[in-house]
Amino acid sequence: MPPELQLLVIVLALVGFWAIVMRPARVQQRRVATLQAELAVGDEVIITAGILGTIVEIDDELVRLEIAPGTVITAARQVVVRRAPDHDEAAAAGDPTEDSTTGEAEETQDRG
Repeated sequence: MPPELQLLVIVLALVGFWAIVMRPARVQQRRVATLQAELAVGDEVIITAGILGTIVEIDDELVRLEIAPGTVITAARQVVVRRAPDHDEAAAAGDPTEDSTTGEAEETQDRG
């Protein structure tokens, strides 16, 4: 195999790696950075630990999230990774807690 062809194969492999792995990661990173810059009081967000909360206060580097009525935590702004889906959006996406035949949420009974 000629050396030029070997070099071409290596370059094509590197370009393929970049297109499959690096580019989507950078796009996601930009999307999260944009979200973090656009945060506003009242937004419902999800942090990296999987905790959902409503923003009650924003500082340059910190956010205060109300995760339950009367329970507020302080977290670094960088841990906010996405907005929480609205209830209507979750239902449209096929929320497993919703009964598809009636459109109503399933109720669980406490048998204790």
